[in-house]
Amino acid sequence: MWTVAPSDLVGLLRLTILLLCMGGAAAMDHWTRRVPNDWWIRWGVAIVFLLCIEMMLLEADISLILLALGIVAWASISVIGTPSLNDMKNGSYLDWAVFSWYVLGLLGLGSSVILHAENALWIMGLHSNPPLFQIIDGPSLDLATRHARILLNLTGLAICIGFIELAWRMRLLHGGADAKALMIVAIALPWWSEIGVIGMSSVIPPMISVLVWSAAGFLVLPIRTIITNVSKGVTSPIKMIWHSEKWPLDNILGKHVWILSEVIDGTDGERKISVRMRPKRSRENSETIATKIEELYQLGETEAWITKKHPFLVYILPSIPLAVIFGDPIVWILSLTGL
Repeated sequence: MWTVAPSDLVGLLRLTILLLCMGGAAAMDHWTRRVPNDWWIRWGVAIVFLLCIEMMLLEADISLILLALGIVAWASISVIGTPSLNDMKNGSYLDWAVFSWYVLGLLGLGSSVILHAENALWIMGLHSNPPLFQIIDGPSLDLATRHARILLNLTGLAICIGFIELAWRMRLLHGGADAKALMIVAIALPWWSEIGVIGMSSVIPPMISVLVWSAAGFLVLPIRTIITNVSKGVTSPIKMIWHSEKWPLDNILGKHVWILSEVIDGTDGERKISVRMRPKRSRENSETIATKIEELYQLGETEAWITKKHPFLVYILPSIPLAVIFGDPIVWILSLTGL
């Protein structure tokens, strides 16, 4: 008879909390384009607590648990910042607590490397004589292998956090909420669950699979935009109808959109209307948008090309159950192509 391990039940509970967290965050991002740090902290505490419980049920040793907490400490910089030396000198308990958190994480990293790195390298095929070969007792051998796999999973988690941080700093992720959401997903899903539905897991961390599913959702947007434009009778220019729409000027102000139509000074000194393919990188407030609309009105325009601001969290939310149920889309693609 097939039974579910207690650790998997804890993992499912953590997944449920993640979905509730992301559901609320996606709603806030959709309506206000802002998710407060308190939201991530409160839900993150519950997720990290359940992660530690699952690791204990998996019989992870203290070094691996400290390593996991150290990775979480790294991710927490995006919401609570780093401890200040001045505040520490002034006796700030919070800064000292966070500093101690970093130190414990580094101790966990060093201890995990010493205790489990060689076995982990053997699993990857990079070591031929790991310490676990010296273990004769079956349960001890299973535990050593499990510890090595947990170390590999935590390494994948650390790589994911680093990737998200880099993407955020390079502005590949435009919003801080997007980066924080992906970090929460990475921490909540550090490894694939043993409860399979119809999905196919891989060595790729679940967060990357969630990101791929989210990107797939964005591929539907051009089709949807073309259908919307054609239904309104807008069939040209081709370069615009797949990513933007024509809106009445009265409907633009206060909406989460970029205006692509703008008034510019021509080479002959005449003012004319120019339509950009992409929005400007600079932030625009309501005053600058109102000015653009007024300039278009002055030239007799009643409509303008706009492109909608799509909150990424709205795409991350459905991608989580898709990844859990269907697994890694990259594996599906490789299997379908016979690679």
